[in-house]
Amino acid sequence: MAFLFFGGKRRITKGFFVNSLGNKQTRGIYTFQIDVENGELLFKKHFVTPSDPFYAFNFGRFSCITYRNRTGSIDDGGICEYSATAETLALVSRATDKGKTYVHACTNGDLDTANKLFAVDYYNGEVVVFKIEKKKLIKKIGEYKFTGKGVDSVKQALPYPTYVDFLPGQDKLYVVSLGLDKICLFDVKEDGTLVYDNVNSLSLKSGNGPRKMIFNQDGNRAYIMNELTSTIDVYKYENLKFELMQTVDTYPKDDDDYDDNAPTDILFNLEGNHLYVTNNGHDSLVLFDVEEDGTLTYLDFEDTSPDPVDMLIYNEEGNEWIIVACQKGGIIESYRFASEKGGMVIETEYSCMVNEPVSMTPFINNF
Repeated sequence: MAFLFFGGKRRITKGFFVNSLGNKQTRGIYTFQIDVENGELLFKKHFVTPSDPFYAFNFGRFSCITYRNRTGSIDDGGICEYSATAETLALVSRATDKGKTYVHACTNGDLDTANKLFAVDYYNGEVVVFKIEKKKLIKKIGEYKFTGKGVDSVKQALPYPTYVDFLPGQDKLYVVSLGLDKICLFDVKEDGTLVYDNVNSLSLKSGNGPRKMIFNQDGNRAYIMNELTSTIDVYKYENLKFELMQTVDTYPKDDDDYDDNAPTDILFNLEGNHLYVTNNGHDSLVLFDVEEDGTLTYLDFEDTSPDPVDMLIYNEEGNEWIIVACQKGGIIESYRFASEKGGMVIETEYSCMVNEPVSMTPFINNF
């Protein structure tokens, strides 16, 4: 948390990075702060990058960023590890496999314990393993290539893995496959070999096209965001077993059915009692209440600029702020959860223009 002073008044702010595809002049990594008392967004700095930063996550005191290969060169793409602050961005290490593009990634522990990084290649249908040594990315040591397709001949013509993480309390890796309608589970060997667990992998309804799966704080409920059906499946989860509890729409379809809609992100607030979803097509930020049993109750939605793709949530100073990045709209916008109005999402007057923002991450330790 930072303290800024404007006209003698102290502002309490939290910082975050924005990755932008943009063009040669505008693409790169932007740093912003949000005033957690009124939701104002404050631009700080722009770092121009040689290629397109796509996805980012914090790895201890470092920031790991995947790059989209826009040139076709084997020197493009891959993952970079940075020592990052609001004012500096210093390359620590880089790993790549023939210039491939990774849309999501994670590690198998924190900065002191992790020895592997896992990344999914949407376009080539692979999950890959990189070695971490002395807190640096070293080289690729393993991969698993998916095969097959789904019922949609266009959107599921290939496996299209979209998301990778570990199951709660397990050393079991999971990969969300949009094309196969599956949550694919893997055992990870010490040498980086991935062993597919067909018995415990979760098959979804054909044509769902899952994009992301997250868990509640207790790790006993799984929430799968389905891109092709604009739905969320809520599962009871325990010891590798999934039991479907509920399926809800990601936007109020009784108003109008957007055939071209695709939900793009799903995220809990800090307390875990609210779930937010962004929709591209309906162009909305949707709020759900999380009931005691983990099921969802629709509360409200607010319109966004075109193509919302990513979210951040800050709970500070008695407020719940939601920041949304809209790729086609070329903007980041702030919203507030208004408990005093019965549980609504309210658009603030604050936004900042960013050419094609695609992902956001909070500052490390929020310096």
